Amino acid sequence: MDNPWKPACIACAVLFVIALVLGMSGAFSSFSDSSLFSSSVSKEATAQKMVDFIGANYLASGVSARLVNVSEESGVYKVAIEYSVSGDKQVSSVYMTRDGKLLFPTSYPTTARTTAAITAQSVEQSCSAQSKQESALLEAFVVSSCPYGTQMQLVLADVVAGVPDLAKNIRVRYIGQVSNGTIYSMHGSNEAAENLRQICIREEQPDAYWQYVSCYINSSSSAECIKSTGIDLTRLTSCTTDPAKGITYAEKDFAIADSYGATASPTLILNGAKVSEFNFGGRNPEALKTLVCCGLSTQPGSCTTTLSNVSASSSRGNC
Repeated sequence: MDNPWKPACIACAVLFVIALVLGMSGAFSSFSDSSLFSSSVSKEATAQKMVDFIGANYLASGVSARLVNVSEESGVYKVAIEYSVSGDKQVSSVYMTRDGKLLFPTSYPTTARTTAAITAQSVEQSCSAQSKQESALLEAFVVSSCPYGTQMQLVLADVVAGVPDLAKNIRVRYIGQVSNGTIYSMHGSNEAAENLRQICIREEQPDAYWQYVSCYINSSSSAECIKSTGIDLTRLTSCTTDPAKGITYAEKDFAIADSYGATASPTLILNGAKVSEFNFGGRNPEALKTLVCCGLSTQPGSCTTTLSNVSASSSRGNC
């Protein structure tokens, strides 16, 4: 399972280093070279110079910073920066004066806010940092016997049930490998066989995929779920036994997983970039719906549908 605290800790560590070196300590720091900035340039250019300045002077080796966006808030610039460390990425915001001479690691509101309001702002920030596509795609990489992966499958099934329009924007893929025509998975041959079964249903009987997965996770009986969901067993058997079908489908999943470095179940990829559901409220239908909608350049009206925000409990299996 991905550690939800890891990206946040990376970002905190980065900002702590900046704060320590610049002497911010809850206040602010001035740049010694004020010629880097000019009041005549745009806020984007000013923010970029600040990000370049931080990257060149205060980040440790292996840590990179990229400007995501900049906006004006309460008379200062709010700058969203993506920090990257060994493939892990996290977006955090800092603040700077409009002339670019003073940099603040964080802000401290002087008006009381509720926890819900703070959470909503955090989700909004995460949402604005996501790349947008007209046909967004959330890929969830799992294995069929990992309780955290099955958690994710059940939550996504709830999203599809609650907002059917988003079904085309969600795809479950599987982690594993093929050697000498045999599929292998991290928890043994039974899991590998079930991975292949689910892949074949997804590819050749997609209308039954979510119903089958929900049934299997809750009952663990593939035979019963095949029967109760109306899956064509002959067609399914043909897929799982024909290397030109099942194995070929699986190899494609595994190659895509490898290209993203997806080794933990679950791993989420939105529009080609790794993302964490914990930045959007947790592993629950509302958070995952929001995550998918944040990847869309044009959101359908159905994205306003409110789903459950109760986090899923882990199911059977080991991971």
